[in-house]
Amino acid sequence: MESIMGIQSNILSFNQATGAIFPALEKCDFEAKHTTAYVQKSGCTNPNPSLDDLQAVPDHIAKIIYRTDTGQALGRTGSRYGIVQNAALQDQMVQSLEQTLPAEYLKGIELEEHTSGNGAFCKFTYTFPNAAEPIRQLRDSTGYQSDRYGQHHKETWLNLAFSVINSFDGSTPAIFKAEVRDVSCLNSLTTGFFDTSKQRHTAKIDAGRFASFIEEQASNYKKRIEIWQAWAGRSITPEQAETCLKEAGLSLRLTKGLMEQFETEAAQRGRSLWALSSCLTFWASHSSERFTVKGSAKKDNIAETLNARSNRVNQVIASPAFQALAA
Repeated sequence: MESIMGIQSNILSFNQATGAIFPALEKCDFEAKHTTAYVQKSGCTNPNPSLDDLQAVPDHIAKIIYRTDTGQALGRTGSRYGIVQNAALQDQMVQSLEQTLPAEYLKGIELEEHTSGNGAFCKFTYTFPNAAEPIRQLRDSTGYQSDRYGQHHKETWLNLAFSVINSFDGSTPAIFKAEVRDVSCLNSLTTGFFDTSKQRHTAKIDAGRFASFIEEQASNYKKRIEIWQAWAGRSITPEQAETCLKEAGLSLRLTKGLMEQFETEAAQRGRSLWALSSCLTFWASHSSERFTVKGSAKKDNIAETLNARSNRVNQVIASPAFQALAA
């Protein structure tokens, strides 16, 4: 009985009709609340002030958000800032995914969680391996044309994924992202997002609009696979790749690192537009020796920084320079 209860504690939802089992949150499974902010009284020089040395900040000026499980402060906000709990967003996502995705996708669902700042920034992702689609990649150093793959192609698979991004420091609204994951390297590419900022930071997400967003992303998934397959079959030169990155507005230093990563990707994928996008998604998906997150040795900032990188990658891919290569 204990083992059964233990299994159930790791399952958020089991839908008998679809057989869908969504793993429950662990790292992001906490609640946050507001509390009064305090500052030292004027003239107080005590390096370890007591409560008598402090005065309350009026709520309309600022309030502190803290974790109820650890007591850690997560951020400072104004009084009108509404806290949206991770569990509420997860529940909305699971319900919409169950109602919207094809039943064959809802098997073997995987969960990945990342936080920064002790939970001030949270991201959790549900991945659907049963929705995986293959991409044929060029394999040699110069690239074969798409009609000449023969024995020289190598496949990778892309998994469909949906993420929730939530912050308790006011740095982001609650955001839902559609993504694909390259299983050969765990790179992630955002394909669309549902931004709740127009509804303020609140748990009252427009469920109908969110369900429509998931349906749209799922229905366009295979169309996007066709686009990425075209990228994988399009040979480009290192000079074209470097020019694209520079014209997209990336710094010379970052471009240099990405070109080194481009050659690493090209060894497995061929020198293709897909290899160029993969070097960008590698940068946005990993804090690596080549692309170390600045300050991460002393600060808990990797998850938040990688999210910012992923937003930058979307801008590069949407740039005229990249789209000219993809045309």
